[in-house]
Amino acid sequence: MRHMKMYRFMSDIGAPVCKQDGRSVSRNIEGVNEGMSGGTGMNEIRWCAIGDSFTYLNDHLSETGYRVKSGYLDRTCEKVGGLRLMNHGINGSETKDWLTAKLPEADIYSVLLGTNDWRRGVPMGTDADFMEKIPGTILGNLGCLTARIRETAPKGRIVIMTPVERGDYVCLGDPGCQTMGSYRPQAGQRLCDIAEAIARSAEKAGLCVVDLHKNAGFTAESVVRFKRLQKEAGYHDYVYPGYVDIPYDWKRDPYPYPVEAVGMTFDGLHPSDEGNEAIAKLLAEKLQEILEQLS
Repeated sequence: MRHMKMYRFMSDIGAPVCKQDGRSVSRNIEGVNEGMSGGTGMNEIRWCAIGDSFTYLNDHLSETGYRVKSGYLDRTCEKVGGLRLMNHGINGSETKDWLTAKLPEADIYSVLLGTNDWRRGVPMGTDADFMEKIPGTILGNLGCLTARIRETAPKGRIVIMTPVERGDYVCLGDPGCQTMGSYRPQAGQRLCDIAEAIARSAEKAGLCVVDLHKNAGFTAESVVRFKRLQKEAGYHDYVYPGYVDIPYDWKRDPYPYPVEAVGMTFDGLHPSDEGNEAIAKLLAEKLQEILEQLS
């Protein structure tokens, strides 16, 4: 029996719900979450978080089946005082979606994009595409986005984060929605190469970089502890790489990632509490450096 549909993180872009002063309020301004978490003091540093479902889910924990207690944005705010968060995560977004999305004026911008581009076969592009802001590739689109941020807030500081490795994604609420992990190339591209290129291009452009791919601990082995699958007689818990060639039949099989299988992700793709904490720790360190420079 098919599970009740809860969400499709990687394909649906809905009207977001965000947190403002502890309340849930609906915002739908050109598809972007215009919410704020935290206080509104005059001395606070305005932080605009740009991203995909990794960012969006911070304010939509119900869509994780409450397997996640706190997202990486809120965890970062707990570690770094004096921030006023504007969560502009767009569920399922690619870099191209940010060529026209409305951006608020802020003091700090963080950008975590690229995993959806990889899955959908968007060409990586070159360092020159980033520097010359030529749209149409991952790097070119990111270059265009940084230019738009500069136009919106000339003095704003930009932090570019790299996408992390991913396992076989199986949607918790709609297990018929599945995608393969990054242990194999997509459209001839490896996610690790895209992450490396994003970090390299951003550093060349003089931007702050948080290399999550290199330092956050998301690996093919750690994204989940195991995947529960049926092979021959009965179900077995397979650790990577033992599960990669064993099919999962969502019409027949139970959800392959029970709670005890949760690793750095809760569904093979999206960060668990452990994954969000790892991201927040690295991001908080970088934001603290920036705040010290601004003080």
